[in-house]
Amino acid sequence: MKGTFVGVRFVLRKAMLMNKRGSKFSKNESGAALVIALIMMIVLTFIGLASTFTSTFEIILSGEKKRSTDAFYDCERKIDQVLMEPTNFIPDVSKAVGDVNIVSDPDKKGPPPGYTIVDLDFAYFWSRSKGKDSSALAIQSECNCDQNVVRVIPVDEAVTEFVVVP
Repeated sequence: MKGTFVGVRFVLRKAMLMNKRGSKFSKNESGAALVIALIMMIVLTFIGLASTFTSTFEIILSGEKKRSTDAFYDCERKIDQVLMEPTNFIPDVSKAVGDVNIVSDPDKKGPPPGYTIVDLDFAYFWSRSKGKDSSALAIQSECNCDQNVVRVIPVDEAVTEFVVVP
């Protein structure tokens, strides 16, 4: 046991003496590890900042996507509410119902393409609506919706009328 301790002590002492005298390796590269560590810290800091900015940008984009989708649904909801009432679509009359503008298109006549229906008359309209998101932000998303509407008007009183969205 005593011999082993002396052997380890001798090896450590010899290593310390070599280091004090200095070798070519330690003279040429003194402080290089510190410089490399600092460069690596700077690179890792830039990577961390870039990932932070990227995730912040992605959060902003997802919020804008949600607001624009809400604006689209608001626009579609307004048009669907107007479509539920056939009397909103009077031939050759353009009017506004709430936030929806209904514009008659008197140039189109006859059934829609692909339909061959007799004893019915057709009135064509464009319904235009503007939707906004429900956020309380200063800048809101807006969406404009245009929808082509065909009102089927019976010539015979026994047939009920209805609105078709092609």
